Amino acid sequence: MSLKHLTPDELHSQLNDPALLLVDIRNDHELVSGILPGAIHVPLGQLTAVFDQFPPHKKIVFYCRSGVRSISAGEFALAQGSADVSHLAGGILAWAGAGLPIQAA
Repeated sequence: MSLKHLTPDELHSQLNDPALLLVDIRNDHELVSGILPGAIHVPLGQLTAVFDQFPPHKKIVFYCRSGVRSISAGEFALAQGSADVSHLAGGILAWAGAGLPIQAA
């Protein structure tokens, strides 16, 4: 499997999917700018320690500030055997640029 790249609109259309696990991998101090609706926060540096606690068979979507760290997280998840892994291309900056909703963290 390969990492899928989602646009903000593609991800927005999937937010109500119960099979979706949306993971914000930014650092704690970055949360002042908000978090995407329904996301959980797991900083990239902690991902390896908690990944085995993620529910199996979920569609995992990672995002970060600009889309670089989320690629690393996605590649890690694929290497661990996850089958359906995506990242938000352009990160929360692209999401905000598209005028999509952001919640207070």
